[in-house]
Amino acid sequence: MSDLTAVYAQVEETELTAVDFEAELAHMPAKLCSLPPLNSIATRVLSISSNPECDIKRLSSVIETDPAFAAEVLFLANSPLFGFPSKMEVLHRAITVLGLDRIQALAMTVAMRAFVSGGGPLVRQCWRHSAASAVIAERISPVFDVPGDQSYSAVLLHDIGRLGLVQSYPREMSPVLSTGYGNLTDVLAAEREAIRVDHVVAGAWLVKNWSLPESFAEVCRHHHDPIESADSNLLQLAKAACKIADALDYSAVQYQPAASYESFVASLPDGLDRDRFPSEDELREHVKVRLASFEQ
Repeated sequence: MSDLTAVYAQVEETELTAVDFEAELAHMPAKLCSLPPLNSIATRVLSISSNPECDIKRLSSVIETDPAFAAEVLFLANSPLFGFPSKMEVLHRAITVLGLDRIQALAMTVAMRAFVSGGGPLVRQCWRHSAASAVIAERISPVFDVPGDQSYSAVLLHDIGRLGLVQSYPREMSPVLSTGYGNLTDVLAAEREAIRVDHVVAGAWLVKNWSLPESFAEVCRHHHDPIESADSNLLQLAKAACKIADALDYSAVQYQPAASYESFVASLPDGLDRDRFPSEDELREHVKVRLASFEQ
């Protein structure tokens, strides 16, 4: 199958017209287009586990086709990252006990760890923001009435565009990520000047190109927009988690001055219950403990 045929096949799944997708492809930097996709096992796990009638045996067999991937899933299941009280030694039992959404979150974490493995300081800087945002999203998900595991998976990929650009163009992205900015507009402009495309557009395109859910692409493209009541609950949550990660010093870029956690929570729309947000100290400690597992 040719590359263009593959693109058109994916377009049908993402509800883009072929013309729209080809137009976006024409504007994507060449090295970004040639990035390998996320682990195919993780993509299949995401697809299978999204089916409410998912067969656990089938899901287990799919993961076990890649022993290294299966071992990494079990490793993370037993790590402080997810904090389960009992030891998980058999993948099938882990899926039964943890549930489909949690296994989906584990699979996406394994895939993302592999995607950024071997990267330099800039990759680690961006990965730290993505991981912190995902952990924060899971912690505050009840405020937005979104299941924690689902929010974790989507928000983990919210900045995949920036990670993809850094992986593809480290020399061009280095000055972009080393500069202090007064606002987001300046950040996106700097990215476009360096590589012709900003990370929100690149992220949405990558997610569509990899045939991941459309809701993930929406999060990639709009996670920097102001929180609106018309947004889906997941998109509102992703926007909040990204900004909170910045406020807790897990930013991929440096803003001058940086917004505080308290000021961000105070600025949230009235429809959200601000009293349900954890204290800054509690959230900082929660993220610190969880992120320590990513370094193992």
